[in-house]
Amino acid sequence: MKEVKSLDFWVRSSIWLELIIPGYFFGKTFGTADAKFRFIDNFMYPSAFMKMCGYFRNMAEGYYLGRFLGLFAGAILGVIIALLIGLCYKWVLKDWSYSKAARIGALAFILIALLTGFMSDMFCESMGMGLRIEENIPEQMVGKFLVEDYGSFEKGTKITEQNMPFLIPYGKIKANNLESAKGWWIASLIFMYSWFVLYFLCSQKLFKRNLVPREFYFKLHMINLTVLIIYLRMGFGISPSEYHFIVTRAPYMLGGM
Repeated sequence: MKEVKSLDFWVRSSIWLELIIPGYFFGKTFGTADAKFRFIDNFMYPSAFMKMCGYFRNMAEGYYLGRFLGLFAGAILGVIIALLIGLCYKWVLKDWSYSKAARIGALAFILIALLTGFMSDMFCESMGMGLRIEENIPEQMVGKFLVEDYGSFEKGTKITEQNMPFLIPYGKIKANNLESAKGWWIASLIFMYSWFVLYFLCSQKLFKRNLVPREFYFKLHMINLTVLIIYLRMGFGISPSEYHFIVTRAPYMLGGM
């Protein structure tokens, strides 16, 4: 049987190739959002990540060059996080090489990177669609906002005046679909926490497939749990108070779309 030559090089370097996946999804989420969605992104994702990518995105004068720089900064951020997880895996798996330990950690982390990318579509864009202007609404609602929530056209008009700087670039706001936005918010939370369960199940399968000694499973899962807790504490996800802030302001950013 013929021996396949040069295969070892690609096997050894597989960790670096696999890091492209989490890098891309972090870059897509943090670095490419347009200004209107960036308003919601600052609630959904860690503000430090958004500011870092925004700094590089704003360095360029051209729109597409700025998006590329923002994506690249977000991708580097995703790769660094994956490598740090690999470092923790290596600390537990002392007898393993860093590349082998980090490869397992990076493969598991791809799920969180995918979740981050999906949430930008599912939560930001879908919720944004729920907050956009509706067609054929009563004329008396023009310029009003959240009448159902605040109980009167007068209160809605005051909110509109307070948010006039948001309103000017995007035209007149007609109405918003509050129930649709709330439904997407609830769906996104269910989706996010269900995905966390999937993260641990897939990690377990990765440990088994890569012949990780069973006595290390618990410690590696604790690393994964710690990563999730840090990510959540940094600002991933959204609280009810933040949701309330969004539905009282986002229509002024999204209404002209």
